[in-house]
Amino acid sequence: MKKNSNKLHHALHNEAVCDHLELTVEFADWTITTAFYAALQFVNYKVFPFEAPTINGKKTKIECLDDYYRYKNERRISKHELLADLVEKHCDSISPDYDWLLSMSMTARYSGYLHDKMIADKARRLMKNIKKFCFSQKLAEASL
Repeated sequence: MKKNSNKLHHALHNEAVCDHLELTVEFADWTITTAFYAALQFVNYKVFPFEAPTINGKKTKIECLDDYYRYKNERRISKHELLADLVEKHCDSISPDYDWLLSMSMTARYSGYLHDKMIADKARRLMKNIKKFCFSQKLAEASL
């Protein structure tokens, strides 16, 4: 399976889990978490691969976030922060939604797992908006 189709499959899997969890208020933290990870995979599907310049002026193909992390060699910054920067650079219209999901998923996983259904519903809605953006952009690129 190609890397990009694997990202898409992973995104759709996370989305299905999020949709399933959304049916209950009991697991709002996991609805938020799966919404973020679905959005993360949709963004990976949209952003990668791309070419980046090297020191000698040639270009190197960046296939995935791990490649970009090695390319940037920024050990002070997390992969989540690097991807958020790429979203801001390449997908600025969804950047605020992505940043909100990132922040809320960190809160849901590490600071407090009790959230109300309204927050979970918003997370799911933002993930669906990100998916729509990523698919529409990918289709537009394919038709060029």
